[in-house]
Amino acid sequence: MFGRRVPPNVVFLLSLLLAVVCGFIAFRAYSIHNMLATAIAGIFAVWFAVDAVRSFSWVKRKP
Repeated sequence: MFGRRVPPNVVFLLSLLLAVVCGFIAFRAYSIHNMLATAIAGIFAVWFAVDAVRSFSWVKRKP
């Protein structure tokens, strides 16, 4: 932000945290049979999980 890059390990941790939170929300929505909320939260959980995997590869590639 403002010309500086966010470190990949911060992106990884935040994406992983958001994936877990969205996954929990999806699970809770599924348990009360709210399929729209389940689908939306599930999509976001997958989105953040994929982002965490991508940022983890950035962390491993760093010398």
